[in-house]
This record gives sequence, C-alpha cells and structure tokens, in this order.
Amino acid sequence: YKLLEAGRAIKDFIDDLSTWYVRRSRERLKEGSRDAKFTLYYTLKTLSKLLAPFAPFSAEELYQKLRGQSDPESVHLELWPVQNVHQTNVGVLTDMARVRTIVTLGLEARQKSSIKVRQPLEVLYVKEYGLSEEYRDIICEELNIKGLIHDATINQDVLLDTTITPKLKVEGDMRELVRGIQELRKKKGLIPNQSIIVSLYTDAIGQGIINQFKEEILKTVGASEIKFTQDDKGEEIKFDDLVFRVSF
Repeated sequence: YKLLEAGRAIKDFIDDLSTWYVRRSRERLKEGSRDAKFTLYYTLKTLSKLLAPFAPFSAEELYQKLRGQSDPESVHLELWPVQNVHQTNVGVLTDMARVRTIVTLGLEARQKSSIKVRQPLEVLYVKEYGLSEEYRDIICEELNIKGLIHDATINQDVLLDTTITPKLKVEGDMRELVRGIQELRKKKGLIPNQSIIVSLYTDAIGQGIINQFKEEILKTVGASEIKFTQDDKGEEIKFDDLVFRVSF
C-alpha cells in the first residue's frame, strides 16, 4: 500500500531503461540483434504488468502492442510478475551504478569546462575505479574520451584532461557535421534505415575532414555515397569557422 514508494521506483526504472539501457543498446537494436530485441521486449512486457495497478490504461495500451497469441486478452488478466532473486546479478548492478556515477562526474567536468560531449578528449583520471576492464569502454564511449586512467593521487573523484589537440579538434568537427546531417534527416522525415546520397558544398578544410572520416560518416548517417558539389544551395550546417551546404 506504499503507493508513493512503488510509483517512484517504477519511474526511476523507466528512466534507467530509456536514458541508459535503450540508448546504450541503440546500435545493437538498429543492427537487428536478437538478444537486444528480446531483452527489450521482455522488459517492456513485464513493465506493463507492473504498471497495471498504477496506470491501467497506459499499461493496457503497451501490453496490447506486445501481446502474443497465447497471452491473456488483457494485461489485467495476467499474473503479477514474480522476481527470482537467485537470477539477479547484484555485482553487475553495483558496478554499473559506479559506472554511471563516474560518467555523471565526467559530464559535469565537461560542462564546467564548456566542452561539448561531441568533442573528443584524451583522458579522464579517476581516483577510485575498482571496476573490471569491461566497463572501461562504456565510460570512454559515454564521455567521448580516448582513455581512462586510475590515479589515486588526484584531489577529486575525477579529473578531465581538457586539452584539445589539432587531431582531436578535427574529430570533433566531424562529429558536429554528423550531428547536423542527422538533424537534417530528421527534419526531412527520413526513417533510420533509409539510405541517402549526401551532396556537400564546402571548402578545402571541410573536404579534408570528409575524406579523413568518410567511412565513419557514411555508416553513422546511413549514406551510400558522399559527393562534393559546386552547388551552394543546400541546407547550411555551420560551426566554428566551417560551413557546409548539405542536400540529399
């Protein structure tokens, strides 16, 4: 009967699911990973059962979208989910909570330095790490850093190296361009798996960035080809001193 505590727990879970698991699994889901899809399906279906007493109509709508032929007609005819405590990997949950704490501190350090997440940085120093190597890649991807170093001598929980070398700057410019193209795709109402041919009008510096990261750009924006053009009538993507005119 502790409705507030239960409702808050569900809200926190939904936040974890959407802002962490789904976002972290986006590429696997896009690539059609059966494990990722089944895990999300199972989670959402179980969530609809947990939601049923709190938000009966929303729970029913979610359940009907996931209901199989052998399932009860309504979520309100389902049995309440039973947790198997022996299947809960407490260690993974604890370690991932630590990962998220480090990521939060790293993002705060970026914000204080006014450096966008799209701008790659070299390294983050962590005072108390205590995690296996499998978590290192997650932290590096989330903070867009090249490496993570455990350093017990620093005076704070995390210390971010904010030095932006010319090489890192070029990579950051590439990510800004990718963001702009992705926003243009969304603006034009294109679906994620719809392939495009990108026409770009830019200067020699911009062309150099494209040529250096061409394969990565093609894959990320879902393009089959990038063509340079003399037509400057496309949509403008501008940042720093770089200007791109994009059409597709």
